[in-house]
Amino acid sequence: MSPDPTSPARPAGRPAQLGVPPLEEGSRRRHGTALCLSGGGFRAALFHLGACRRLDELGILAMVDTVSGVSGGSIIANLLGDPRLEYGNASGNVRVGGFQELVAEPLGLLTSRNIRTPALMRKLQPASWRRADAAVRALADELVEAIPWWERPLRESRPVLAVVTGATEVSYGVGWVFESPTRRRPRGRLGDYRMGYAEPPTSLRIADAVAASCALPPFFAPLVLDGAAMHLAGGRRGLESPEERRSLRRHVRLTDGGIYDNLGLEPVWKSHRTVLVSDGGAVFKPHTERTVHGRMLRILDVATSGGQSVRSRWLHAGLARGVIHGTTWALDTAVEGSYPAGTTELVNAVRTDLDAFSEQEQHILERHGYLVADAQVRRHAPELVTRDAPRRPPHPDVADPRVVEAALRHSAERRLLGRSASARTLGR
Repeated sequence: MSPDPTSPARPAGRPAQLGVPPLEEGSRRRHGTALCLSGGGFRAALFHLGACRRLDELGILAMVDTVSGVSGGSIIANLLGDPRLEYGNASGNVRVGGFQELVAEPLGLLTSRNIRTPALMRKLQPASWRRADAAVRALADELVEAIPWWERPLRESRPVLAVVTGATEVSYGVGWVFESPTRRRPRGRLGDYRMGYAEPPTSLRIADAVAASCALPPFFAPLVLDGAAMHLAGGRRGLESPEERRSLRRHVRLTDGGIYDNLGLEPVWKSHRTVLVSDGGAVFKPHTERTVHGRMLRILDVATSGGQSVRSRWLHAGLARGVIHGTTWALDTAVEGSYPAGTTELVNAVRTDLDAFSEQEQHILERHGYLVADAQVRRHAPELVTRDAPRRPPHPDVADPRVVEAALRHSAERRLLGRSASARTLGR
């Protein structure tokens, strides 16, 4: 049986997937392990960091073939795509070499900065007035300043993992992907099933893809790409005329990937044998509205969360039936040994923003992600564990719920001009 071209072959020397029970009949063509990292700004990225740290300790991260990320999750996904990382070797190592130096420390530096406000302020400069996507392009520049290797063209990146960065294409309202060359040889691919696909141009940087994925409306206008110049081909045309189709392709508009698929699940859910989902996105809660404006906002929340709910239910049904293997974990999961329910509520309320996070906020989110992922994997997918490492949650300085409650007292607030950068950062 020929391999699925959307799931790359495991590089030589990487550890094989062990202990996974057989799939039900009809699902045998699935292969490989995918890790999906949700949107949710810096909050989600820090939560995912803790989860990935524990996956690394358990020997699971080294087995991952594909990482799919949207919005805040795309930050971690592309850090995991650093070609200097070592994902196992012939001597049987099941840890990811360089995780602290190349993933944790750069994320700590990035999330200690306010990259949102400087990017938005760029739009006020006269030179940017005629460019609708000036702010999101400035956001990409802010990302490069924090993570210099993201200046590299996407088509020239060579991650060991196949990295998929998700955005939302506005015209057709579908998920758009930026795929690394490891995912789509030889130079990667961008596009969607409606607009069509093409190789990334040399001018498109890794940072541009991440910025498009993080461009939360209405604060950031969509990134605009010329699909005609990129030679988008294929795709499924609707009822629009050929001229309308050409016009749409000339102005491809890309916004936050979490608008369409906040779990980053669609690029992998049909092809992979094992799927792990880390959800650091917004927690949907019941409440009553007292005004027409509040009611309209609530209806909008219901509409936008519906797609994610359907994907989540599909995934859990597939896991229950044995169609796929794996597990999920979320920001609002309360587990034994982590924070109590009341403290977890405060963690859930932390802002989803690209503003500066304090050292304590960073530590709390990473510790919570570590403990939640550990509990869910051990409960629902223990067969994936190849290294029974003792649980040693990071950052004992924020283990006490009272410390957490004091540190997060104002963490839900969004500030117009942003917060001061933290003097100290994760991993230092």
